[in-house]
Amino acid sequence: MNVFDAITTRRSVGRVTQETVPREIIERILESAIHAPNHKITEPWRFHVFTGKGRGELAKARAEVARIIAGEEKEDEELIKGRISRERKKAFRAPVVVAVISKAGRDEVETIENYAACSAAVQNMQLAAHSLGLGAMWRTGPVAYHEHMREFFALDDEGDKIVAYLYVGYPDLSETKRRREPVENMTTWREG
Repeated sequence: MNVFDAITTRRSVGRVTQETVPREIIERILESAIHAPNHKITEPWRFHVFTGKGRGELAKARAEVARIIAGEEKEDEELIKGRISRERKKAFRAPVVVAVISKAGRDEVETIENYAACSAAVQNMQLAAHSLGLGAMWRTGPVAYHEHMREFFALDDEGDKIVAYLYVGYPDLSETKRRREPVENMTTWREG
């Protein structure tokens, strides 16, 4: 698959099978990430890969955040149970979940640039997964930014950030066309 085909045909794939993805394929996807551009070659990305029963660790952490938030919002017991259950299940929506972490830089500008580099790394991973016949979906949401998740991933510097939970697996749905506005509608040319 050439790069332009990969870019234009890649989609977020929310439904995947639970078929195991071989470790070698996951490693190829991770390898694609570290080739993303990063100013001053800071290589700010860190990866936590959850597969098989290892996803249970992520499920437990997500459930704990749901419990904390529900308690803070003073939800009743039934709503709390539902919220916890939904969050726990998200860790099992794909056979592979990769948490992508951006490490803080030496100053505010480098921290921002590191986050941007990690976003590029996630896009590389999605394109690599797509080219290998896999589906991927990039998600975060409020739970990803909760202090408990920072502790779970041992993010000790304030500038350390969770960039993505990338869910990866074999697609369990047919390909759909993606609608995009023409680039001309979003481009301003400034020519001499």
